[in-house]
Amino acid sequence: MDEGRQPPARTVLLRGTNSARVGTLNRALVLDVARRTGPVTRSAIAAATGLTAQTVSNIAARLLDEGLLREEGPRPRRTDHGEPSQRGLAVAADARHAVGLHLDPAHVVATLVDLAGTVIATEHLDTGALDGPTAVLDAMAGTVERLVRERSSRLVGLGLAAPGPLDPTHAALADPVQLPGWAGLPVADELRRRTGLPVLLEKDGVAAGLGEGWTTTNTTGLVTVTLGHGISAAVVTGGQVVRGASGNAGEFGGMPVHAHGRWTAVWEACQPLQQVRRAIAAGILPAGTRTGRPADVRVAYESLCAAPTGTALVAAGGSALGSALAHVVELLDVTDVVIGGSAAIAGGPVFLEAVRASLADRLPDAPRIVVEATTHGEAAVARGAACAVLATALDGSPTSGGAPVRAAAGRSPRARSIAHPW
Repeated sequence: MDEGRQPPARTVLLRGTNSARVGTLNRALVLDVARRTGPVTRSAIAAATGLTAQTVSNIAARLLDEGLLREEGPRPRRTDHGEPSQRGLAVAADARHAVGLHLDPAHVVATLVDLAGTVIATEHLDTGALDGPTAVLDAMAGTVERLVRERSSRLVGLGLAAPGPLDPTHAALADPVQLPGWAGLPVADELRRRTGLPVLLEKDGVAAGLGEGWTTTNTTGLVTVTLGHGISAAVVTGGQVVRGASGNAGEFGGMPVHAHGRWTAVWEACQPLQQVRRAIAAGILPAGTRTGRPADVRVAYESLCAAPTGTALVAAGGSALGSALAHVVELLDVTDVVIGGSAAIAGGPVFLEAVRASLADRLPDAPRIVVEATTHGEAAVARGAACAVLATALDGSPTSGGAPVRAAAGRSPRARSIAHPW
């Protein structure tokens, strides 16, 4: 990495334009700045977006009338130059809500999120006892109903995050090896039919990136990693996540690393099932430890992480991830990494410190790479799915019922996931 790299002189996530055709974009930009940095003055928004002061004032007036922005701070007064002072603009967090679901092989996390990206309510659904996709979808719909029972008037839609690969053309799961029996299932339509809500389908890793990008003021780019039953990543630049041609960006599980005494793929080095198998072979976990279902693997992996004798194994997984991330960090020239997912959370400080140490060892002359755990815990992916819905609903002119949520379009996905989690 170039030690002489200089960050931007000021925070500019996106730039607006004053041409007539892009009023919708400009409206979204004003909202975006207010959400990330508010309360913020109109003049500060103009400076950040490149829009004229008059354009910002016009857009802000409309957004205030729609209830999407509110004014904060003291009433305007005359400045020393005789001009009226400005009140700050902030997003009206309760103006819109969205539900996010994270379909994990072992369980489902459901969140209700407001326009500011704050998680209002969370529910966890154990799917281990449910028999097949139909039962899981029914249970998910029931969870959504409980979350929105008293908040449906401002609800704009439902976001579903699932393991890849996805089939964006049909808003379906393509052939996720983590979810046998779900291949080809039009999950968006199935949930829409059960809940009556518009549904947006996102890949789990992409959703995690979307959630971090919804409120970040980072201008140099960041990478998010989700380590659950599988592993994926997302790139966030300028506040936007990179989805790729088919919405399946982020599959870096096949990256080779040296771990556990040999060269292997990073997924194999730190994925929970593989780590549990190593722990059983080493006598850290009992020989009879159950691994037949994702829920069994989750319990066993959490036991491994909690065992003092499992520290070295957990750290080895973190070191492997750090080694793989060194390539990603150098390729993208980023300085921030956010790590989440149930397995990373279970690994705790031992896992996270091993990632940091490995990155520092691989990139000794690079600027300091900041590696942090997501602040949203296990709700991070579901929250990101909800943020994707909010972004899509606000992408056009406001409507009383919320705009239909679109599936990302693109080419057909790979026939299988390169993460090979099972």
